[in-house]
Amino acid sequence: MKTIAFSILFMLTSITACTQEKKDNSPDVLLKKKTIKSVPFLTKQNDFIYVDKTSLKAVTNQKFRTASLLTPTGFAIVENDKNEYAAIDENGKIVLDFSASEINLNVINGLTFYKRDLEYVKKMPIWKWDWNILGGGIQKEKNYHNIEIGVVETKQILLHKDVPYLDDSYYLNFIPVDENHIFWNGTLYEIKKNRLNKIEHNITELLENKRFIKASNAGFSIYELNHKKPIHNGLKGVDTLSMQFEKETIVLNEINKERYTPEVPKLLLDSETNAVYPFPQYEKVFPKEITKATAKQIDFIRKTTLVYSITNSPYFLLGVFNYDHAIWAFDWLYIDTKGTVVDTIDTYNFKVMDQVGNLVWPDRKMILPNRYMDKNWKFGKINSYEGMGDLYIIPIEDEKQFRTKGLWNRHEHIWEIKPEYHEISVLNTENQIYALQKEQGGLYALYDNKNKQYIGSKAYQSINSDGLVTVKLNEEQTIYYYIDICSGKEYKEN
Repeated sequence: MKTIAFSILFMLTSITACTQEKKDNSPDVLLKKKTIKSVPFLTKQNDFIYVDKTSLKAVTNQKFRTASLLTPTGFAIVENDKNEYAAIDENGKIVLDFSASEINLNVINGLTFYKRDLEYVKKMPIWKWDWNILGGGIQKEKNYHNIEIGVVETKQILLHKDVPYLDDSYYLNFIPVDENHIFWNGTLYEIKKNRLNKIEHNITELLENKRFIKASNAGFSIYELNHKKPIHNGLKGVDTLSMQFEKETIVLNEINKERYTPEVPKLLLDSETNAVYPFPQYEKVFPKEITKATAKQIDFIRKTTLVYSITNSPYFLLGVFNYDHAIWAFDWLYIDTKGTVVDTIDTYNFKVMDQVGNLVWPDRKMILPNRYMDKNWKFGKINSYEGMGDLYIIPIEDEKQFRTKGLWNRHEHIWEIKPEYHEISVLNTENQIYALQKEQGGLYALYDNKNKQYIGSKAYQSINSDGLVTVKLNEEQTIYYYIDICSGKEYKEN
């Protein structure tokens, strides 16, 4: 039995729903979710059927080669014995017909978006043949993808096209702007009667608070939702900053340098007012004058190479790259909108990531101060995901070059999970459910960090956050089925 070749996408915090009370401040869009009572169940014949998750009684007589969990909106992806895929509703009715196209689903704002993807070989016209002048023949064919993206509930098709394999950049990365608006593929949509209507297009970047950036030959403009005129117009990208301190003009010429040029520059200048708006939200003006700073701080500022705006605060982040003891890191200062420079600030809901998604700020010394660590430790790339708050997964290498990972609580200054594991996988952030692998190549066990206890009595080759697990029966046979990651209950026939 092969692994499931389709997927359903959710935010990490809601991938597998554990029993919990509804919160009063939940957004209205959550009310569109259905109560899902059935799950895919593996039989002794290696078929999947859908059963009631409590009683384990079959809810339909349909059998599938593979099957997914139902989305919060009540849809699932199934595979038949012909290696064809379809989408069904909670009653087993087919809503996307069986075909060779692989299917993905993603639920946003109570709507179920799908992507059908079929890879095929396309014969090319002679002027598009690849000629190998060093020998090896002529490539007359190329791999293509036939892609369709749409809405399951209304059958609305948002995109249907054939694209070369290497040019396939269409994903179900829909972003909710509010309960009535969605951003996708450079376009802002309004939702009416479960259909998407374009209201803005050619958007370069979506910002917080219903704001977005458009690019043109005249530069960059920042807009607000439901406002036709831009908040800021004709902004230009710059890579220098200047600040006045007493009688000196401090000019920073090496700001936010990156290996690849970003689509939107990290500093945007309003040429009429000379106001500079820094990345990532471009929501406030960098101060033109330093009003309060020590001589040491001024010396630091002259060497600054990174300037970011700290969201939901009056501060900007100032960084100086520092290679210290074989650790690539930054040293930090902070300046507010009035020009006051400080060494430290209160905690804000803000993280700085580099181009490949590694955490830059807060850095290791802020998260795990030196007084809580062994002097011989070295550190890898620290990870933290949305919903984890002050919890961080920290890789450590000791003096014997033995590598482990632990879960550190930055606020309490304690190891929630001691650094004794080869791998720690995040399965559910709200309920703090993790999969722990003690040794490399070993099995994964479910762990409830809130209650400090293991879940169930079994361990698995792998555990996905949707509850899909793999179990190796022997050298030649591996099976796949679902479990409830919050209780350890297995959905398979004994």
